[in-house]
This record gives sequence, structure tokens and C-alpha cells, in this order.
Amino acid sequence: MSEVQKIECVFIKEMYFVEHPEFVKMLDPGNVDKQSKRSYLFIKIEYKGNKLYVPLRKNLGKAERKYGKIGYTLPTESMPDAGLDYRYILVVNDEKYIERPQSLRIPRNQYRKIVENYGKIEKEVIAYVNGFVKKAKKNRIGREPKYRESSLINFYEEFGIE
Repeated sequence: MSEVQKIECVFIKEMYFVEHPEFVKMLDPGNVDKQSKRSYLFIKIEYKGNKLYVPLRKNLGKAERKYGKIGYTLPTESMPDAGLDYRYILVVNDEKYIERPQSLRIPRNQYRKIVENYGKIEKEVIAYVNGFVKKAKKNRIGREPKYRESSLINFYEEFGIE
């Protein structure tokens, strides 16, 4: 499978957010309309049988913080702080929640950069999720700045965390 075939830019349907009001530490909490219009990049990464979706944000800021890597920068002229934010990865295993737009909905130069750096991004996503799972199993999420604001807290069951 080529790198391009492993990358999709999708929207997560409004129904997903409506049916999961208990989710915490989400982007745009309580704003289902905005949540369902956010571009999520799906890099075909399976983690323990789960499909991971990484949101593309206009204001990621610094991807490398003093406590570790939280994303991947994808700046454009109009959005110099844009990037993929690993803190807000969602697990969506049911295809009924996924909307695939007819055309690419992100700037071509961002998409090209994602394709060119796919391997690195995939490794970073897996490392972020592995780190989260390791800290969650030790009950340390609240004490770890890198994971404190992570939406992965909603997916303990999917990751096999007791």
C-alpha cells in the first residue's frame, strides 16, 4: 500500500459527537456543529485494532513542548501555526461516523508535506498513544503535562486499560 493510500482527510459526522456526550477533553466541547466540520486526518494507523484520527488545527502552536512532542507542524502562509494535534486523537471504529469529502479539503502543500513525512508522523502518533497508554496504566495521566489534556482519556476500553 502506498503512502498516499494510507492517508485520508475526513470529517467525523455530527452523530458521533451527539452519541458520545460523555466524552471529555475534546476540541470544541459542546459545539457539535464545529466538531463535525473540523478536518481529521486519518492516517491508516491501527492501534490494537482501533482506527486513529488526528485533527488538523489552525493553531497548534509549538509541536515540541518542554515536556515532549504533542503534534506535527504543517504551516501555511495564512495559517503559520497549523498542524496535527496528537493530544486530540479520536478513535472511530464504526464507518457510519466517517464522511469522506469528494475533494481534498486541506491545502495541497499541507497534504504534500503529510505524504512526504508519513512515516515520521505515523511513528510519532504511535509513540504518543503508547506513552499515553503506559501512563494511564500507572494512573499518572493527571500528573503528566503531555497527556493531561488528551482526548485519549475517552478510549480506555479500546486500548485495554483497566
